[in-house]
Amino acid sequence: MSVRSYVIQLQAGVGQALLPDHRKMLPGVQYVVDADTFSRISLGARQSVIKVVSVNTDSTSTSGTFYPAQTSTGYNLQALGGVSFQNILSQTSSTLSGIAGSFSIAGFAAQGASAGGGAGAGAGIGLPNAVLSGSANNYTLTGPDGARYALVYNETGATISGGWSTVWTDYNNRFVGVAASGAALVVKQDGLGTAYVISSNVSYSGSATNNNGTVTSIGTKAGEFAGITLVNLPANNFGFIQVDGIHPNAAVASGTPVGTAVGLVSTNTNGTLAAPTNTTPSVSSTLVVSGTALANNIAGTVLTTPASGTGTGQFFAQVELRSRRVKKPYVRFLNKN
Repeated sequence: MSVRSYVIQLQAGVGQALLPDHRKMLPGVQYVVDADTFSRISLGARQSVIKVVSVNTDSTSTSGTFYPAQTSTGYNLQALGGVSFQNILSQTSSTLSGIAGSFSIAGFAAQGASAGGGAGAGAGIGLPNAVLSGSANNYTLTGPDGARYALVYNETGATISGGWSTVWTDYNNRFVGVAASGAALVVKQDGLGTAYVISSNVSYSGSATNNNGTVTSIGTKAGEFAGITLVNLPANNFGFIQVDGIHPNAAVASGTPVGTAVGLVSTNTNGTLAAPTNTTPSVSSTLVVSGTALANNIAGTVLTTPASGTGTGQFFAQVELRSRRVKKPYVRFLNKN
């Protein structure tokens, strides 16, 4: 992992807080937390409660090429014709079988696999809906450093560049797009005061090959941050995005300070993460929520100074993505005792 520890303190105006390791935070005091503890700090707390003073990293730098930890060289490449973890995550295909049929995975890496698939190659991957040109189902992989990746389908009609943040256009079928062209995020508050992303019905045309007309996905999430692409994801293709852990090369706004909590604010274009402009929570007369981490689509924390991407006109940095779940997913480990 490229981050060893963080130095944090309370934001101005916050009286006290409790860290995941049960230490009490008081105003004006700086605290050193390890990377695992920081990863469990909620997105809401990162936006409105704590401030990152500094990040203690290993000697790593932002790279234009995606390399998941421990999988890029030597024996990890499985040089005798095998498929490495990096190869799997870098694949894109216009058909689900183009990805699912090329590898078989089990054990700790497959902790997030759905039960929709069959046995053998591609086990855990469900077949696409016959009436849609895509449908990635719920399939995730866990990397050697604990990062998580999800299989998605780009239905936008345009390539999503590597390192761009995506939003769900249809959460049920794992369709993604970029914020500028995807569905708008709407967060509301229920009668108990709990904020939630509203559900919507999304219609798609049947694929050109089966001519099955229009299909509607009922009650699906749309507009919420999904994850960050690893490589260029062509239009109408399946591929993996990173949803949790440290992304090595994410598009962020130029000049974003290290330690900033960033999200997909409404002015963002081209899948770029940026600091939110409104961090004051409020609820309108129609119960629409604004200013919260959920409403601001906060995704994680910037770890390195943004660097200009060659020939892209954008800036990229390492970003620590926090799971969208309130409690981080549990990762199983071997018990050697």
